[in-house]
Amino acid sequence: MDDLAWLAMRAADALASSFATVSREAGLSDLRDWLVLALVADGRQRTQLEIADELAIDKTTLVAVLDRLEREGLVVRTASDRDRRVRIPVATEKGVAVRDQVKVARDAALNQRLASIAEEDRAHFHATLWAIVQGQDGS
Repeated sequence: MDDLAWLAMRAADALASSFATVSREAGLSDLRDWLVLALVADGRQRTQLEIADELAIDKTTLVAVLDRLEREGLVVRTASDRDRRVRIPVATEKGVAVRDQVKVARDAALNQRLASIAEEDRAHFHATLWAIVQGQDGS
């Protein structure tokens, strides 16, 4: 089948499946857990609303993800210095370690999935996907 939408969905499913395996092996539930953990572990403080906006995740879904990550000891929520009503999720030492573990395993799994694509074509593939994503919101 040569339908581009179908092909893109199948490719996304294949990559997501590879990632889901390494994610679960590290104790994360899914891609959203990883995205939130990776974002809060990058050293930049963000409010929960900023995280939801940046990741395009519904606020209610984000709270459930943060609750799960907090129960696992990967994240703590602290009060903002600017507004005590606002919570700032921060990765714990354990959270940073899990982020690092998943990043290495993710890269290996994705490299294995993309092994049939030449290295220079992978860079082009990545840039093309990024251009498609950026075009979604007119950026």
